[in-house]
Parts: sequence; structure tokens; C-alpha cells
Amino acid sequence: MNSDESTKKKILFIARSFDGESLGIEYLSAMLRERGHKRDLLLWYEERNFRTRLINKIRNFKPDFICFSVVTNNYLWASRIARLAKEIKDIPIVFGGIHVTSCPEEVIQNKFVDYAVLGEGEETIIELVENKNKNNIRNVWSKKGKKIIKNSLRLLIQNLDLLPFPDRELYYKEAPYLKNICYFMTSRGCPFNCTYCFNSYLKKVYNGERWYRRRSVKNAIEELKIIKSKWKPNYFFILDDCFTADKEWISEFCKEYKKEINLPFNFLTAIVFLDKKILSMLKYAGCYGIEIGVQTPIESIRRDICKRYETNELIKKRIDEIKKSGISVGLDHIFCLPTEKISDYNEGLKFYIDTNPTEFVLHKLQYYPNTEMIDLGLKYGNLTEKNVEDIKKGKINSGVMEKDVIFSKEIDEINNFLKWIPFFPKWFNLWLLKNRLYTIIPRNKTFNKLTMIIPYFYSIQAMKYFIRGRLNRIIYRRYLLKSRMEEEIALKKV
Repeated sequence: MNSDESTKKKILFIARSFDGESLGIEYLSAMLRERGHKRDLLLWYEERNFRTRLINKIRNFKPDFICFSVVTNNYLWASRIARLAKEIKDIPIVFGGIHVTSCPEEVIQNKFVDYAVLGEGEETIIELVENKNKNNIRNVWSKKGKKIIKNSLRLLIQNLDLLPFPDRELYYKEAPYLKNICYFMTSRGCPFNCTYCFNSYLKKVYNGERWYRRRSVKNAIEELKIIKSKWKPNYFFILDDCFTADKEWISEFCKEYKKEINLPFNFLTAIVFLDKKILSMLKYAGCYGIEIGVQTPIESIRRDICKRYETNELIKKRIDEIKKSGISVGLDHIFCLPTEKISDYNEGLKFYIDTNPTEFVLHKLQYYPNTEMIDLGLKYGNLTEKNVEDIKKGKINSGVMEKDVIFSKEIDEINNFLKWIPFFPKWFNLWLLKNRLYTIIPRNKTFNKLTMIIPYFYSIQAMKYFIRGRLNRIIYRRYLLKSRMEEEIALKKV
């Protein structure tokens, strides 16, 4: 039922354009839409013209609330834009998201933040927008004078089928290029307790509740059919933390997906939830790529530091099976894990050469607030207490300690070598490793872009994905220029 006409509000979401579409924001917008509230989205493309665009949006839309979905990586940006919005007009500002849930004390202390929303926000945002008394809403921290009001958490949404489908129109009307490769989720939570991931922290926050939840196949396919009909995407990227965690569910999904959708898709998962039968079903349904988290070639570090218990033997076996099934495989690796030494890579690189995935997806360890990895970083000297406080403030590079800097040249060389391993023959890679000649592979950025392009020519599907991605970048550039024109028009009116 829609809210009464007199209580309808206007909610403005602000997000960074290069972060892509946010399913979190789209779910919140869908809830507000069901209640008859007006929503709008302002995308930030660059700093140089944003103030003028923000003034123009506030003047024309007249929002009652301005909302940000905040992760650690965008917290400093969101804080800067929220402060700017407050300077323009004193409109209530809402911060929600995983960083807020992890660091509510730090977030609510900001003068420009009126409400901090912890945990899931779908039910909370309705109460926050519609209730006159905003100091007694579960999941919300607010201010009353100098006092901070800390309300308790509400229970997790266990039946995800009850949620409305994400309001994709909010994003697609502002950035039509996003609809070509559509993000989609079928579950919330993760069955693992990886030390570097926010899921492990949230499981403790919601201790006793079922953290990993999944939509029914019928509900997921129903949304996919609507997306396919209305937006006509070329591909789906499934953002579940572990898509294949339920074999029976996957079996039913693959049959219905092939029958009703039949478009290419890729996803993230763990090798323990893959086998030949599942891979056969996924290939039949249209899967063209799988990204798996290995994180390190050193079993002891994977087990003791990451709390991932897959053996190298199993990883090698599964990657072979994935490739034989005709699906490309990306292998996630994290540099600078606690206790890691450069000498570890002598054997580690041999393992990676032997597994030979389609590509390596390479990361530098990012420390997230209140995760177990923070404690490990402190224990092994990778972090100081000051680093931990800085990370809570969104200073994501505070985990770069002196020993990481000492290793930086070697890490850069190994990082560069890993990019090229899938394209060189095994004997050549082993020869480069034995003689440390991988260090002379050019580290020129333009040259190394080849490693990002070549895998797209392994199949027709991948090639189409590449071409669509390039076209999207061209369209993105057009919208960036359009945002600059908005500034010029606004300045002329002034």
C-alpha cells in the first residue's frame, strides 16, 4: 500500500559513477517506490564540476533526505560530498552500508551525518522516512543535541523473496550503459569465515541468526525474465559471494535459466562447491567464466591466516576440470598477507604455473575495520594501532607498512609475471622462474594491457563481452562530457 500523499518524501541518492550500479541502493529505492516516495540519483563523475551539479539537483529536486551507501573504500569520498551538501542546504543526511555497520561510532560523530543506518536497510529506510519520531528506529543511530541515540539491530530478512526487485531504472535512466552487463544477486551472506572479509565480522554481529540466505529459483528467474524483457542486457554478472554453495539449488537454477533466460553469465565461488556435474550444468546453462578465491599459493598461509582450507591438490584438480568443461577461470590472489615472505614465491609460483588459470585476478591486501585480519595484522607487525584507527576513518592505504614498501619492487615483478603466466608455455614460465628472468618482463602499463585483452579472444562469447565493454567505456565518456555540459548550462543560468 502506498503511503498517504501528504507523507510522501523525496530521497536523493548520491553515488560514484565508476562504482557501477549499486544493488543496495536499488533495493532501497524499490522499497521507497512501493510506498509512493520519490527517488532520484546523482552520479559523481569528477570533482571539477560536481558542486554546480549538486546545487542544481538540490534546487530542482528539493530532497527531504540525501543518502549514501558507504564502504571503506568510498568513505572519504562520501564524507567530502556529504559535507559539501550540508554547506549548500541543511538537509538530513543518511549514511548506510558495511562501513557504517563496522564503525558506527566513527561515522555518527561527523557533523554532516544525521543518521547512521546499521545492517540491512530495506525496512529501516521506510521507518526513517515516514516516522515522525526518528529516535526509536531499530538499526538507526541518531543525534539528540549532544547525545547519540544507539538503537538495537533488527533481525535479518530471512525470506529474500519478500523483497521487491531492485529499482534498476534509478540507475539506467542516469547511466544507460550499465544495463548491457547486468549485476544480479541470488543470495546474501557467505558460508565461509575468511579473515579478510566483512562477512566474518557480520556473522559475529548477527550471532545466532542464519547469515547465509537465498532467494528461491522461481523468484530469481522471475526477476531475470523482467530484466531480459525490459532492459535487454547482453550478459549477467552474478555477485553472490559463493554462487554454487547449494548443489540442489544450482541444478534447478541452471535448468530454468537455460529455458527462460539463455544469456551468458559469470560468477564468484569457491572450489569446494564445484565438481564435474555442477560444471556440466553451468556450461549447459550458459556460464562462460568463474572467478575463484585462492588468495595465496602457500597452503599454511591460506589455512592459518585466511582461514581457507582448500589444498593445492584440490585447487589444481578443480581448475583443470573447469578448463576442460570449456569455462574460463580467474584465480584471485592477494599480496602482502601477514607472515608472507618473498621467498615463499619460489615454490608458490611453481604451483601457479602448474595450475595455469585463464587469468589471475590480483589484489593488494585491503584491511577492513573489525575483521579478524586486523588482529592478525597487529599480531604480526603489519599494522600499528594508528593504522587501525586510520582505516576506520577510510584511509585505506594505512596498512602499507615499511616491510611492504621494502618488498614493493619484488612484489611488482611477481605481479607482472603472474599476468603473463597464462600466455606463456609451461616450460618457458619455469625457465623464467628458475633463472629469475621474469624480472625483465616489461612493466609498461600499455604493454601489460595485452594481458587484459587477450583472454577475450578465447571464445566468441568472451569477444562479444570485450566489445560490449569497450562500447560501454565510450558511452561512459559521453556521459562524463554531458555532466560537464550540465555545469556550463547551470553557470549560464546564474
